[in-house]
Amino acid sequence: MRVAKSSKLLASLIFLAALYTFLIRAALDPPLPTSKNPIIFYSNQKRDDFRLVLKKAFSEAQRSIAITMYAITDEQLLKNLYEKAAQGISVQVWHDPNSGTTPILSPIIATSVKTKGLMHRKIVTTDDTHVFLGSANMTTSSLVLHDNLSVGFYHPPLAKFLKKPKSSYFDFTIENQSCRLWMLPDIQALNYLTDQLQQAQSSIFVAMFTLTHPKLLDALVKAQERGVQIKVTVDHYAARGASRKAVQFLQEHQIPVTFSQGLQLLHHKWAYIDRKQVVLGSTNWTQAAFTKNQDCLLFLKSLTSDQQNLFDNLSHTIAVESNETL
Repeated sequence: MRVAKSSKLLASLIFLAALYTFLIRAALDPPLPTSKNPIIFYSNQKRDDFRLVLKKAFSEAQRSIAITMYAITDEQLLKNLYEKAAQGISVQVWHDPNSGTTPILSPIIATSVKTKGLMHRKIVTTDDTHVFLGSANMTTSSLVLHDNLSVGFYHPPLAKFLKKPKSSYFDFTIENQSCRLWMLPDIQALNYLTDQLQQAQSSIFVAMFTLTHPKLLDALVKAQERGVQIKVTVDHYAARGASRKAVQFLQEHQIPVTFSQGLQLLHHKWAYIDRKQVVLGSTNWTQAAFTKNQDCLLFLKSLTSDQQNLFDNLSHTIAVESNETL
C-alpha cells in the first residue's frame, strides 16, 4: 500500500515538474505567427511578454527588419537591432522626432518622421513576411509595465503593402477572416469605424487610453439607445484629464464606464463588437488620430471561437481590474 502511494506521489511530482518546465519554456520562447498559425494576439494581461516576442522576431530575421514606431528606448531591443545590423541584416527605423527616442546610430538606418501631428504608429515587419502591430511602443515601460494589446501576422502581402503603401487602406484575408488595415490620418477611417459601431447588434466593449472624439461617443450612445449593451473602460489618468468630458458625456447617457487601477497605463486602443469583430491598433479615439497623426487601425472580422474566448477573457480581466469610481 505504501509503495503504491509513494509511486502515485512520485508520478504526481514528475507531472508537476514537467508542467512547470513546459510553462517556463513557453514563457521564455513565445510563439511567432507562421503559415500554419498566421495570427497571434499578445497582451500582458494574458501573461504574454511582448518584449520577448519582438526579441525572438529580431533574432529569427534573416533579411530585413523594418520598424515604424512612435518611441524606441528599450536598451535590450536596441542592442538586438544593432547586432542584427552588424550581421548585414537591413534594419530600418522610422520614429517621431519628439518622442524621446534614444539616438539611433549606424549601421541602423534611422529616419525621423515629421508630420502635422504625431508619428504614432507601432508597426514591426521582419523579412517581408511577419507583421506585428498594436498599442505597445518599444519602450521598457510600455513593454513591461503598461497594459497593451498587439497582434502578429504571417502575411507577405500585408508586409509588402506596409513596405510601400499605395492607398490609405489594405483589404486582406487570413484563414477566411476578412481584415482591413487603415493607415491614418484619413477621415474615411473614422467613417468606417463609425459604420461598424452603427451596425452593432448586441454588444460593444471598448478599452481605450484616450477617448474624446464626439462622433464616436455619439455612435456609442445611439447604439445603446437601440438596445446594444455598451461597456467602456478608460485609463484612469486620461479619465481625469483628456477624457474627462467624454466620460461625463457617456455617464450622463447611462453608459457604464469603468476606470483602470494601479500605476500602469491602460494603454489599450481596441473595441470588441458583437463578439464577431475586433478593432485595434495604435489609434486613440481622438480627433487628432484621424486628422493629424500617423496611426494604424485594424479591423478583424469573423472571429474564430478561440479568438472570441480570448477577447471574452481579456474583456473580463479588464473589467475585474477596473473600478467604477476614480
